[in-house]
Amino acid sequence: MLTVIADAVVQASVGKGLRVAVACPNSHLALVDHLAQALHARGRACRCLPMTPNPRDAVPPDRQATGSTIVVIASGPNTEVDRGTRRVNISVIADVQRDGELSHSESDEAYSWATGDSDIIIDYRNPDGPVIRYMAPYLAAQDQP
Repeated sequence: MLTVIADAVVQASVGKGLRVAVACPNSHLALVDHLAQALHARGRACRCLPMTPNPRDAVPPDRQATGSTIVVIASGPNTEVDRGTRRVNISVIADVQRDGELSHSESDEAYSWATGDSDIIIDYRNPDGPVIRYMAPYLAAQDQP
């Protein structure tokens, strides 16, 4: 699964800086490291930058309660005004522990609250292992502009 994501992200970011924001439960933070390694193996020297939400942003209660984190994987030039940076938002959906019971996330639609709509949604609730539930068309296309 990560190879598919890494291949798509690298292909979409040829000749550009890269900023991948991954919103996921703290229990799945290893995924970010594995994705950074996969991107590095494809020639993108990356660094992981933990991101703290802006206090002015409205953080949904389910994100606060489950201990979710956003980590940014950056490669190349990366500034807020850099138009040459490919930005990819990934949301991870996973089972969450609440008061001794295991329950699913409240919505099947993941949303990256800090950076906008998700370009990729990874679902860890599938009993056969994690699956890609959604990949934006610009990432899923074989021929990138």
